[in-house]
Amino acid sequence: MKKLERNLIDNILESEVKLGCASTPVTSYYPESSLDELLDRNNDELPVKIAEFLEIEKDCLGKVRIEELGDEKGRYAVRVPIEGFDWVRANYQPSDFMKDFVQEIRKPDNTLAGITDLFKRYSPEVSIIKVNENAWAFYFSDENIDPYVYYIEQNVFGLEYHRFTRESYNKMMSEAGK
Repeated sequence: MKKLERNLIDNILESEVKLGCASTPVTSYYPESSLDELLDRNNDELPVKIAEFLEIEKDCLGKVRIEELGDEKGRYAVRVPIEGFDWVRANYQPSDFMKDFVQEIRKPDNTLAGITDLFKRYSPEVSIIKVNENAWAFYFSDENIDPYVYYIEQNVFGLEYHRFTRESYNKMMSEAGK
């Protein structure tokens, strides 16, 4: 259960860095496979694992709602209420890496070299994988620095990113035949 809690906390902290601080509900969207991973589903029914998570988290993240999207079967909205957002802000801070990363990726003149330098400032043990002509994956060997894979794409707007758990990233690459 702690994996989903950590992911939601990290999403809230990332949101705070990107958008500033405002007590507001936060909604994250997950495919069923990501919920399976983050809830350690194994052979249990997903509704059972969701109910367990909601019961455990009610004193921390508040009355979280997890609902399958009606128009997108297998995709779920996870909504953390204002109380959960406030609890995260009172108990956690965005990492220095997250603050620096968001600042770097938002620069109008951002470059892959700038992103690479930023990662290497935090650790020389960084994996950088060229996924295709316009996409790279970055992650730290030491997950204590940051446990996520940053999938960085170059497009007409500059560099943009998506953040994945390692398991979700590996599954995505496997399904893409890479």
